Amino acid sequence: MALHRLGPGRAERTASFAVLALLAALAVWLGFAQTRFSPAVLVATSPPPPPAAAAGAAGRAFETAAFLDALAGATPAWPVESYDPETLSDRIDGKAELYLAANFKEMSVRAFSLSSGARLDVSIYAQASPRDAYAVLSGQRRPGATPSDLSPDAYATPNALYFTKGRYYVELSADRADAAIRDALAAVARELAARLPEEQPAADAAGAAPDPKTLFPEAGQDAASLRLAASDAMGMAGFSNVYTADYAMPHGAATAFLAARDAPDAAAADAKAFAAFLIQNGYAREDAAGLPEGAVLLAAPGSFEIVWTRGGLLAGVHDAVSREAALELAAKLAARLKERMP
Repeated sequence: MALHRLGPGRAERTASFAVLALLAALAVWLGFAQTRFSPAVLVATSPPPPPAAAAGAAGRAFETAAFLDALAGATPAWPVESYDPETLSDRIDGKAELYLAANFKEMSVRAFSLSSGARLDVSIYAQASPRDAYAVLSGQRRPGATPSDLSPDAYATPNALYFTKGRYYVELSADRADAAIRDALAAVARELAARLPEEQPAADAAGAAPDPKTLFPEAGQDAASLRLAASDAMGMAGFSNVYTADYAMPHGAATAFLAARDAPDAAAADAKAFAAFLIQNGYAREDAAGLPEGAVLLAAPGSFEIVWTRGGLLAGVHDAVSREAALELAAKLAARLKERMP
């Protein structure tokens, strides 16, 4: 007897219809979803918004912001951002301490478009004094920088220019480097320097020491090495406002240092504290002929230090590679101080 194929029963037909309906609904949903981006895709493919000014600084009037309107050959690309001591780390996380240690007050930054199409970021930092501004400038000096004729302390790299005027420290940085960019940076910097106010020189106190920057011997000095440590100089906590300069001496490398203090007693106290710090770190006092008057020599394997005072000025030699180099540089520095501070 022949067998007849039976059609699907009611239950099977119902199940089939349900599956077909589910597949149809899934197809419709997939088609709709493909017309939309997920939030993650939208974030990834959208251009970043301009960074907002720090929330903690909202509502405050910043003097540095007033200098950052249109500049020669530069058109503002974003609004000015401004930061105070509480919010500076939002802008330069990891480096804020350099500015804060040098009595940072505020800063403003703005992005500009140059006529060449390059982007230029201009930052103006207001410190408490010209000395503080120099501490930041010298502490930020880039390897391979060259002097700029904008000011005595200004220097440039292929795509940036840095200078101070009074208590202001200024950075200009472009997103590319060529001869046209260097010329544009110089033009913008000159206009910006003209906008910044002149610092009124303080009246010199009777018998005040000259600016320590002018007291270093020039022969053998690496001019690009002159720096001012606003705090914790040479690794000693609380040792502040110390100028250093590196030298190539006939018997090896050495560093000279100078620090002006308010009175001879203050300079003597700092000299004693620095010598004690060195002894705590493994140095020992040694005798030597030819030391400057009142100086002490401290030595550790491969490193020699000399420290003395002249009036309210603390002077010395740091980390000389040989006893001879330390004594040579100490003699040069002492002679320079005697010449300038008879």
